[in-house]
Amino acid sequence: MKNTPRSFRLVCTEEQIPDVEALLRAEGFGFEPEPFFSLARTLTAEPVPLGRSIAARFGYVYIQDKSSMLPPLALAPEPGERVLDFCASPGSKTGILSQLVGPAGLVLANEPSPDRLATLRVNMRHLGCVNVATCKYEGQALPLNGDSWPSILLDAPCSGWGTVDKNPKAAQMWAGEKTAPLEALQRELLTKAAELLAPGGRLLYSTCTTNERENEAQVRFAMDHLGLLPTPLPEFPSFRFAPSLPGCLLVDGEGSAAQGFFLAGLTKPGHAGGAIGTTPSRLPGDTVSQKEFFTRTGLDTSWLPEHSFLRVGGRIYLIMEQARQLPAELRWQGFAVGKSAGDSILADATLRMFVPPGPEPQSLVLEDAGTIRSLLTGQSLSWQGGGKRRAFYYRSLPLGFLTVKGNRCLWSDR
Repeated sequence: MKNTPRSFRLVCTEEQIPDVEALLRAEGFGFEPEPFFSLARTLTAEPVPLGRSIAARFGYVYIQDKSSMLPPLALAPEPGERVLDFCASPGSKTGILSQLVGPAGLVLANEPSPDRLATLRVNMRHLGCVNVATCKYEGQALPLNGDSWPSILLDAPCSGWGTVDKNPKAAQMWAGEKTAPLEALQRELLTKAAELLAPGGRLLYSTCTTNERENEAQVRFAMDHLGLLPTPLPEFPSFRFAPSLPGCLLVDGEGSAAQGFFLAGLTKPGHAGGAIGTTPSRLPGDTVSQKEFFTRTGLDTSWLPEHSFLRVGGRIYLIMEQARQLPAELRWQGFAVGKSAGDSILADATLRMFVPPGPEPQSLVLEDAGTIRSLLTGQSLSWQGGGKRRAFYYRSLPLGFLTVKGNRCLWSDR
């Protein structure tokens, strides 16, 4: 498969789509919508690398192969639901799960590699995924209660045969019996996922390989040895699928102009209703209420569902109420929002989550992408008024805060 069109997704609400698209077009980007997901786009014109666009700078764009978007869409968690993402980094699928469950939901994103975990956390912070909690465990050893998660995504480590357009040596590196260790690991992860899955819950197993031993053979293992049952998956428009088992989708990469990918829907017999844990976390450090945080920083997060902040180890984290129900045995991290020193809180005001969802009378609303680009390169704008910072927007799209200095205001990401 050669010259696969580049795809990406918008990281925004449905109401914000016109403004994000307008910002991209203002910088010369061309794209077409994809019918399988309202936020998916395929690039048709890229005057500069998309990752350097203003939209990407403020976390409104995430570059991602369209096949990679399918697992969370196939799992399809409901708003407010809890989801366990077994092997989460770099966060491509985690970010979609975060959007699907919404601010009232919870995504627990696990990644055993320290370096990859750091990448996951950076990406979640950049995209504003405040409802994602992260942890570092070998998937087989996650200290979670059995029968407790209604939705689990297991995007398993694999040989990557479906990515040969980007990784030409993948098939050669993992030829023949070389995949045996991966297959063993996949079975271990499936076994643990089946243990944690709540009765009536949904497990989505996926890989970016076309190797039958890592795909269909693992599904047979899950059915024959773990008692899981296949669940039908929708055939997403604009994709072509190769023959596979019932309840499975095998993306024909060349026919779909995308990476080869495998998805399997599985469910655990029984009735839903498992609890996330019997003994909620007793968190280290000091809890700071939303009201106290606002008093100390002037940054308002009242638009979010119930939450608080945790001050620990010189850092401060936003903690959604759902995350407090995670079991006490689990070591996890909330959404990092800044530092603390003594009694002071030094929040990172560049985080988009702190900007009011809509412009207020003192906000700066910009209609010209060139002006935004000038601000990002160090130029300032005239300003008459008080205060230390000023929220600014592209149309109604929150971007960040400008620092006020005298009669000028300027952008600073420090």
